[in-house]
Amino acid sequence: MATPFAQFKYPHGGRPLIGPVRRGVIYGGAVLALLATVLAFPMGAALWLVPLMARLSAARYLQIGPRYLLCGDTILYYANVQRMVLARAQGRLSLYGTDKNQPLVIERSEFPTNARKPDKIAKNKDAKFDKVSARIIESVLKAAPGTRLEEA
Repeated sequence: MATPFAQFKYPHGGRPLIGPVRRGVIYGGAVLALLATVLAFPMGAALWLVPLMARLSAARYLQIGPRYLLCGDTILYYANVQRMVLARAQGRLSLYGTDKNQPLVIERSEFPTNARKPDKIAKNKDAKFDKVSARIIESVLKAAPGTRLEEA
């Protein structure tokens, strides 16, 4: 039985998550737009906006699974994490895997929020970062009990 991933909106630099329904809309819209463009060129060409908007509006997520973390094109297995650095003041969690040069860094300031007031924005981002970092740290320590957690 597949365990579902916990998903948190996080604008990373990788590709967005495109599910099967969105993929169907993109491909179906492209086929219909191609057909309409061939049959009625000026009006049919406007239908290319449907698959384009479906592709560009896909959200980017940080996905936390039972054994690994997905962030864009990066897959980080918890058992391969050798060191974690949690800097609460800067709002940064760095996960160092087998590749020592490139840690996976999760930053508090990157989490989106729908709040309008600056104090609520800060509070919401703090709460989301604390929740995500605690879940990641717990999963890493469960998969690799010898992993070091450093507070900076």
